Amino acid sequence: MQAVIDFFKQLFTKDFNSEYNHSNYIDVVDGKEFFHFDCSGFVYWCLLQMGYKRSLVELRSFLKEHNFIKINRFFCKDFKFIHEHKNSFKYWNFVDKPIAGCVMVVVFPDENGHCMFVDKLINIDKDKMCLHIIDSTRYLHKNDTRRNSGIGLGEIEIIHKNNEWFYNSNNKELPVRKAEIYFVCPIK
Repeated sequence: MQAVIDFFKQLFTKDFNSEYNHSNYIDVVDGKEFFHFDCSGFVYWCLLQMGYKRSLVELRSFLKEHNFIKINRFFCKDFKFIHEHKNSFKYWNFVDKPIAGCVMVVVFPDENGHCMFVDKLINIDKDKMCLHIIDSTRYLHKNDTRRNSGIGLGEIEIIHKNNEWFYNSNNKELPVRKAEIYFVCPIK
C-alpha cells in the first residue's frame, strides 16, 4: 500500500484548490487545478489515477449485476452488500484492521456514509483507533489541513463499545455515530 501513500505525497505537492461537491470533476481556475469531489468520487478518482482499473471494473460490474450502481462510481452504503459477498472479489481484499493506504468505508444506520484513505495509524488499542486520513469532506477533522471543505488530511477516531463501532469525525458539528466500518485494499 506504499504506492497509495506515495501517490498522495505527490498529489499534495501540487498547488490546487478543492471543494466538497457531488459533481465529481476537475477544472482549471486561475491556472490551478480545481477538484470538485465528494468522498466516494475522490476515492474512485484516486484509485483510477493509481492504476487500480481492474479493481474498479470488478466492483462496478458486481454492483451493476446486482442493480446497485446508478452512476459511474460506488456509494458507501454499497459496501454493506459488497462485504457480505467479499469472497466473490479477486481484486479487493477486506482486512480487519486499518493499514496505511487502505480505503476505509463508514456506513451509518441511515445508509449515509463516508469513505477515505488511511494515511497513518496514530494509535490503536482494543477500544479505540486514532487514524490520520485523506479524504474530501465538508466537515473538517481534528488537526485538519483544510481551511474549508474539499480534499485534505485530518484525524478521526473509531471507538469500540458494547460490541459496536462508533465513528467520530472529530468535528463539533457532527455527533459520534454508530457505524459499520470496512477496511479494504484494492489489488492491481
